[in-house]
Amino acid sequence: MRKLFRKLFPCAGFSASQKMLFDRIERAVERWVWEKGFTRPLATVAEVAADIGIPADQLNVFVRLHTRMTVLAWRKTLRIREARNLLVAFPDLPLSTIGEMVGIDDKSNFKRQFAEVVGMSPREWREKHRRRF
Repeated sequence: MRKLFRKLFPCAGFSASQKMLFDRIERAVERWVWEKGFTRPLATVAEVAADIGIPADQLNVFVRLHTRMTVLAWRKTLRIREARNLLVAFPDLPLSTIGEMVGIDDKSNFKRQFAEVVGMSPREWREKHRRRF
């Protein structure tokens, strides 16, 4: 993420305070992702931004520049990526539990969001990627 950020915001033309702001936003977002903050059941962009510790407008710009997605679409992608890992790591865990672990409490909503991102249901994905021993 850091390389892309540097590419989008080259040093030339920005003040030292702007560079410091970019670095602070980047570190806060990276920490939030590393701590799996995306699994918390936060409903709005403002809540996500507050959880990260930056203003919502700065988060919107940062995520849009890095991912070309909205903040909530980006968070959904992070959640589904984590769900894919959990589906393989815990093959006997119910889908509703996996959904709760990634911050999506409603089982049907989890299935719908998973299918939107992955293109198949969580059950189908789990079967396709089940580890063979």
